[in-house]
Amino acid sequence: MRLSLAIQNNKSQGLMVEFARVSLLVLVLLISVISSIAQEGFVNWSILGSIYGILTVALSLHVLWFAWWEDVVKRPWLLFVGFIFDSLAISLLIYYSGINQSLFLFLHLVNILLAGIACRGIGALTLALFTSIFFSIAALFSPEMKALNFFFLLALNNIAFFSVAGLAGYLSEQLQSVGSELKKTDLNLRSAQELNQVLLQNIPTGMVSFTEDGVVVTANSAAAEILGTDDVTSKNWLQMFPEVGNAPSLFKGDLKYTFGADAKILGMTVSKIYSPELQAQLSIALFDDLTKIRQLEYNARQNEKLAAVGGLAAGIAHEIRNPLAGISGSIEMLTQTVTNDDDRKLMKIILREIDRLNNLITEFLDYARPETPPTDNVDLSSLFNEVLDSMQYNKQVREGIVQVREYPPGLNILGRRDKLKQAFLNIIINSYQAMNEAKEPVITVKAMLNEKDIEVRIRDAGLGMSEATKKKMFEPFHTTKPKGTGLGLAVTHKILEGHGARIFVESEVGVGTEFTLTFPRAN
Repeated sequence: MRLSLAIQNNKSQGLMVEFARVSLLVLVLLISVISSIAQEGFVNWSILGSIYGILTVALSLHVLWFAWWEDVVKRPWLLFVGFIFDSLAISLLIYYSGINQSLFLFLHLVNILLAGIACRGIGALTLALFTSIFFSIAALFSPEMKALNFFFLLALNNIAFFSVAGLAGYLSEQLQSVGSELKKTDLNLRSAQELNQVLLQNIPTGMVSFTEDGVVVTANSAAAEILGTDDVTSKNWLQMFPEVGNAPSLFKGDLKYTFGADAKILGMTVSKIYSPELQAQLSIALFDDLTKIRQLEYNARQNEKLAAVGGLAAGIAHEIRNPLAGISGSIEMLTQTVTNDDDRKLMKIILREIDRLNNLITEFLDYARPETPPTDNVDLSSLFNEVLDSMQYNKQVREGIVQVREYPPGLNILGRRDKLKQAFLNIIINSYQAMNEAKEPVITVKAMLNEKDIEVRIRDAGLGMSEATKKKMFEPFHTTKPKGTGLGLAVTHKILEGHGARIFVESEVGVGTEFTLTFPRAN
């Protein structure tokens, strides 16, 4: 039973051993044939014919073993029977060729060694016992004289059989142990590689490896999702992000990535490693989509700054309004006593400017006053249509500006329609005015309905803004227009903030400006 199990556990080794046995018999047959041809006049064909017959029968049986190998695998004891038959055949070869000077003695040792590899220690020792019996019988019945040295050589050969069997069994056990460890190590390595692949494909961070020329070698699924493409490996990384190629070694920072009409801010870290497989330097880029985070940071900075400005503005407005009321009352009284027409004109100018200051202070107080939570259901689609339609008939802005409307119906949010209309009008009027000198003036209003919010994008092809202008665009009194008060966008920001909207602005000088407004959906 133990011998059968040993053979069953070494099927692949058994096949290799069987091939080695056949190859050895073929080699012996070839050597015998070549020797016969070379010494044709000195060959004893009675002896050589028996040797050829034994070799032919042995090879024929081995051919049958190969033909019925599936049955041999199912009945592993058949493989061991083959070793016993080979031992018998080798003993017969030795008998016919002569015990003392036989060249076939080494075949017994090789046969025992191969049995140890295929059948482990117990198989080698069992075969050594059969070999000892067959060899001893062949020696005892040989016609050679049984001298003392003959019995000494017989005993020495038997000792050699069992010694080789013990050594073959030990080596087989060691090989089996090493093979098991290698298989276990290989399985562990494969498991580690598979786990590594699973982790790389499922982490939310994009990972791309690329060569010094920018050729992408590998990319995970998160990279394809962030970059908005199915085949990242077809891209050249350095053409997509030239800032990475200009970095001396390690790169870390935010990069703007544009695909189609959309733009993202990517936080990227690039480091270099050496690849033994490619025998070259590789760069590893790890990146995340930080667009929403940067928008929130931008909104937080704007809200903090505008809150401080609003508080200051409210205090100053109150302090200015009281003296203005006194000045206005005094001028009204003076107009009743003045008879000179020129003086009356001057006083009217003063009163008109006082009214303008009062209106300005009123706007400031409206800007500083906290917004009440919106409760009305507002359809942004119809509101956009109303605002854009009114701009087509506005004689104070440039004519011929192309309007692109990309929004579905039913974009409902909680808000105050009049306030939202004022905010959208301010943004779109600014966009129109920014395209006074544009060769191809186009304004695009696009809205996307997401699971929890509605994202609105208003883009123009105007002059764009510098970074310094963009940082101050929502501050009161900051304006780039000759007759502007600087309150339009400040009030707009206040209205949108009161509706729970997140505001993000992207602008490039000479290209245009894009407002991204994200409103919470109405439940």
